[in-house]
Amino acid sequence: MKGLNLVSFRENLHKIKPDSKNPASRIKGWKKKLGPWIERLEEDYGKGFSILEKYHNLPFAAFARFSFDELCKIHHSSPIQMHNSVSKLFETSAQHEIIRKIESSMWRWSYDRSSWNEIVDAYDNLRHFTFMTNKDFEVRLDWTTWYNEFGYSKFSRTYLDGVFGFLVYYKGQHVMTIGFSVLVGRRVLIQQVQSAQRSGNRGLFKIPQNRVEFVIDLFFKNFPRYRFYLIDGESLVKKTLRDYERSLERNQEILRRWDQVSDFIERLQEEERELKNRKMHLELDMPRISRFYNSIGRHRFGADVISSNDLEHYKIISGRIRNFKL
Repeated sequence: MKGLNLVSFRENLHKIKPDSKNPASRIKGWKKKLGPWIERLEEDYGKGFSILEKYHNLPFAAFARFSFDELCKIHHSSPIQMHNSVSKLFETSAQHEIIRKIESSMWRWSYDRSSWNEIVDAYDNLRHFTFMTNKDFEVRLDWTTWYNEFGYSKFSRTYLDGVFGFLVYYKGQHVMTIGFSVLVGRRVLIQQVQSAQRSGNRGLFKIPQNRVEFVIDLFFKNFPRYRFYLIDGESLVKKTLRDYERSLERNQEILRRWDQVSDFIERLQEEERELKNRKMHLELDMPRISRFYNSIGRHRFGADVISSNDLEHYKIISGRIRNFKL
């Protein structure tokens, strides 16, 4: 099974007082923990320097005595990019990268910088997410590469319509993808409820028939005190069609520049045929997709709309949450 096992996120984060805007300033014993690295800073900046203004220049080795929670607070508080060795850690270590991806999700979809306490809540909710009591099901976490707001995921190469994706496995087989993004203000965009296979997906029969309603229930259960917004199906299709159009334009522009037969040209032509085929099927499928994301069961749509990255998401007003003993 691909993706990250949720139990692998073992480290804890701790909240700070709500009025504290700089988590790094809440860390005690900076000089003792930095040890000889203080001398290096004094050589560069003199004895009157402020640690909180200069720590971003230090390599990862300087923070060996800081806990996971403290290093994440430091990384979050830095006004500019930290030393390359620290940045690399938050790009390659899944335990650290999940914190960076939460911050990136909030920025990419709500165009705002998150508070530390919101990051703590999002992290805890993600790693403690539960799906069903049926032991044949397992959920793995995946996310987009780098700072992408949607696109192919890092660990399974599954296409995600948001920053994060829960990959749902039934008896070890990938049966469903739940794509979503976390926003500032304790909000979640539910952006993808998609079967992993076009046919023969027997695992889906174990999930309640109204899968969108079921997924909404999951988020209300696992993200307490959050507000939820569901992707508009028609908006999603139109955005995907625009992506196909741009890909076709790039493809055709490259083909115009090449006047010889080669394996490269053949691959481009095959890719063009595949894009046109996908575009045609998606245009025909628009009514079904729109109906699918409008089928929210006991829940109802509110008046609030979030428009971000050329997509519209409608607020969900919760009905009674179902019993999860499935």
